[in-house]
Amino acid sequence: MKIFKKILLAVLTVLPIIYTTIAVLCFMPDTVAVHFGADGSADRMGSKYEAFILPGIILLIGVIYCVIRLIVKKTSTGEADRTERNLDVMDTVVILTLVLLNALDAFVLMLMNSAVSLRDPEGLAVSILSTVIGVVFILLGNIMPKTKRNSFIGLRMKFTMDTDEHWYIANRAGGIALMISGVITVASGLIFRNITYIFFMVCALIITLTVATVYSYVIIKRENNN
Repeated sequence: MKIFKKILLAVLTVLPIIYTTIAVLCFMPDTVAVHFGADGSADRMGSKYEAFILPGIILLIGVIYCVIRLIVKKTSTGEADRTERNLDVMDTVVILTLVLLNALDAFVLMLMNSAVSLRDPEGLAVSILSTVIGVVFILLGNIMPKTKRNSFIGLRMKFTMDTDEHWYIANRAGGIALMISGVITVASGLIFRNITYIFFMVCALIITLTVATVYSYVIIKRENNN
């Protein structure tokens, strides 16, 4: 792993614990809103220490990924260049995921501390969050076609794993699906300015990835029959 990515991965893994600790100990009241209904209003109050749940999950993700990465590198029996390429892509995917989780954690902290509201008529906070999520989808979609056949990331199905060409066809389609979903997520957050964007995001992911999978299957099957 490149030194820059090592540093970034480490920072994104531990940063939420640091700023959550500062927020909990210095700024948050003992009892805070810990759950919100569909209309954006708080429907459950709880201890401010529940704010450590998401940072704990983020820390666990970072640690588990480092262990998995080490195992993959040690046990890989394929070409060294292919393994390094896939590990580099995996590093980027995990870093982008951690960026998204860091943004989500900061947003949750602001909600718990009443610094922002899901019922804000301007919807600025929701628009920012949906934009971050959408941009991450777009970046991930751009990365997918650059992966090589592997056992961890990408559209991994029987008909996509038989050749490099079929892998590229499927993951190029999957990448386009993710980018379209990202654009829809950003647009819906900016248009509706409330958590309705989640509905459009989920629908976009389901529909576009289903279309990408079916399209890939049809193209690959057609090539196999020729």
